[in-house]
Amino acid sequence: MPTRIVQMVVAIAVLVLALTMTRTDAFAHSDKESCSETSANVGKMNADGTGVSCDAETGAPNKATAKASDLGTALSDAEDGSTAKSSASGEDADAQASALSGGNSQASAKGTDAQAFTVSQDDSMGVSSASGDDCNASASAGDGGSAKASVKGKESVATSQALGGTSDATAKGDDSAAIALIEVSGGGTVTSTAKGGADATAEITASGGGDAVATAKDASAQANSVILGGGGNATSNASGAGSVVTAAAEEGGTATGTGSGGANVEADALAACYTSATASGSGSVAGTACFKSGSVVTAIATKGSTARGSDTSPPTCDVVNGGIAKVRSPAGNCD
Repeated sequence: MPTRIVQMVVAIAVLVLALTMTRTDAFAHSDKESCSETSANVGKMNADGTGVSCDAETGAPNKATAKASDLGTALSDAEDGSTAKSSASGEDADAQASALSGGNSQASAKGTDAQAFTVSQDDSMGVSSASGDDCNASASAGDGGSAKASVKGKESVATSQALGGTSDATAKGDDSAAIALIEVSGGGTVTSTAKGGADATAEITASGGGDAVATAKDASAQANSVILGGGGNATSNASGAGSVVTAAAEEGGTATGTGSGGANVEADALAACYTSATASGSGSVAGTACFKSGSVVTAIATKGSTARGSDTSPPTCDVVNGGIAKVRSPAGNCD
């Protein structure tokens, strides 16, 4: 599994699948079970362990539907004018959807030990989809936000949280991890995509919105984008084994980092400025930072070379292996 896997803490309502619920149809003759309720609490369990639960009793009318097959368990809880839909297929597959106060939750799990968990509230939308053995998708939405988490691959993880705004986390291929978090109210957009065993994280950690995009491809590649407050744009793109790229922005700044082939890249825009860092090749390093409004700082490094620049300090260029090291900044240029 990727080393950085952040588990989302969500307040999913307790859903108990038991034969003592309000109405129970026990030990059916099929390995498929389903339920659909608008005002009652119903549970069904097959003799082989396939089970469903639909709880729409609190603050009815609601809409709770659940489907399960092949030893899976699907649980849906809808309260106070909400909609919850879950489906699970596969041995020990587990799908749980909880919707409160006008929320709309969907959870789908397919595969042995696949898990999908969704919670939404306050007119928000949450969707989690997990397809593959031992994978996990978690989505949490509040304050009118939209959160989507999608996994396709063995032992992969996608985590999405939106307190307002839009959050989308997608993990494809075995051992991939995608995390997209809007941690405070105030909107914005976060998008993370991880493929082929990579790790991608996009976050907004303080109010002011913004747009954070992180894309990582190939085993052990890491892309991290974060908006630190006051809006802005942060984009990171990492490809090739061992590439690590970080982009951070705040106060309306724009930071773009691109790394490939095992490069290390960091781009920081800590004011209403623009910074870009690009590196390719194992051992290559590109770093940029801007702190003054209106500044533009760029750096490029290839073939193991190093290029660093900012708008407050002289640049550094170290060329090796016939590569390129180039910086353009208000504090000076080098190549």
